[in-house]
Amino acid sequence: MPDQETLLGSIPLSDAPPGICLLIFQVRQELTVREVPGTQLPPEPLPLTSLPQPLEKEIEMPRTQTLSAIMMTAVIAVAMPAFAEDEHNVSTGITTAGVPLGLHGVDAVALATSNSVAEGDARYTIVDDGVAYYFASEDSAKKFKANPVMYAPQYGGFCAYAVALGKKFDGDPRYADIVDGKLYLFVNAEIFEKYKKDSTRILAKAERTWPRIEHKAVNDL
Repeated sequence: MPDQETLLGSIPLSDAPPGICLLIFQVRQELTVREVPGTQLPPEPLPLTSLPQPLEKEIEMPRTQTLSAIMMTAVIAVAMPAFAEDEHNVSTGITTAGVPLGLHGVDAVALATSNSVAEGDARYTIVDDGVAYYFASEDSAKKFKANPVMYAPQYGGFCAYAVALGKKFDGDPRYADIVDGKLYLFVNAEIFEKYKKDSTRILAKAERTWPRIEHKAVNDL
């Protein structure tokens, strides 16, 4: 394992988040103080030189461990990838439930069972996986709550045709298809017609592609 100076020195400050930059700078500064003769840190309330030797060692050990922990935290934070939140096709605002609205506010149960576009009502709201769904009736809301996987749109409500192409486009409830009990949405009438000409192949390709793009931001695709 590389020593602390080498490990920390390999991290470009330009690539690190602002908070991590400050940590790296502070640690580098302390390392410099230790290496350059005559350089001192700001005075502490009780200088280590005035302490008995055993106590000085006991204090120095936690300082070294803390320094190592800070450096490792900085390295991990710089190396850790950022996860996107665009896993569902939702509104930009939030509902009274405190989360974004999915499926354009359309009743998912009516759409998934009879391909009927029924406007949902905020009085009947069910939150699933961080998304709020509106329903036209209390009965629909209860059905969804009991089995959301059965009624929620595939691919987070994004256009299935676009998903097959590795993209995330809006899914419009007016252009929907139910295949093997699953609800698929499409961005517009033109794309929906293209899909229907080769639906089996498109859905098979979308199924293979979705795991690769599910956690990626829309603008990164």
